[in-house]
Amino acid sequence: MHMTLSRNQLKWIAIWSMVIDHIGYLFVPQSTMSVLYHIMRGIGRLSFPLICFLLVQGFIYTHSRGKYLARLWCFAVISEIPYDLVFSGKMVARSDQNVFFTLGIGLAVLWGIAEVEKCIVGVNRCAAYLLIVFGGLGTAVLLQCDYSMWGILMITAFYVCRYDFRTLLWLFPVICLCQGWMELIAALALAPVRLYSAERDQGATRMPRGFFYWFYPIHLLVLWGIYKWICPA
Repeated sequence: MHMTLSRNQLKWIAIWSMVIDHIGYLFVPQSTMSVLYHIMRGIGRLSFPLICFLLVQGFIYTHSRGKYLARLWCFAVISEIPYDLVFSGKMVARSDQNVFFTLGIGLAVLWGIAEVEKCIVGVNRCAAYLLIVFGGLGTAVLLQCDYSMWGILMITAFYVCRYDFRTLLWLFPVICLCQGWMELIAALALAPVRLYSAERDQGATRMPRGFFYWFYPIHLLVLWGIYKWICPA
């Protein structure tokens, strides 16, 4: 029997790989426990590509793209303080924005591409694609979002290659490699992506509504609280 994965199973893989990554970042000193640190951070590289893939699936099947986009930006605001506490040690840091900002920009890019596909033809379509994608890339760089423009490219690649997995097999590793050798591990996320089956979602037990969104800021706050309790100085 061919093994398949449901949307919820992909979400759980993304969640636990993210938790392992953040635990490694906060609690495993790179200077004295380098091997364990890089193993945990390497496992964490699987999370973001899976979230990007799930974002694209959500965009394709959502009943309201406007509400979907508003939800992402709402959680971008909610998650910023927990994110800054964990990754900068400050309540407010302007140097880096959490991953929900990246996802919000990425969804806006997908929406723009979808509108172009419906309304524009010929050479003008290609020009419109480039304008929208480069606009998204520039916005991610300007706001200093997590994963920067490479996150937007990942999201775009999943959408553009949604019917062409072979192209994704070489394009996605190139995008990962451009971020550094460590990020090349993220290309392994294509394995569970390939096993995804929308049919598995039918009748499957779903996560409580909003759990996948709320988990991100809450787990960051919990980890930060534990860290400050263990290392109060």
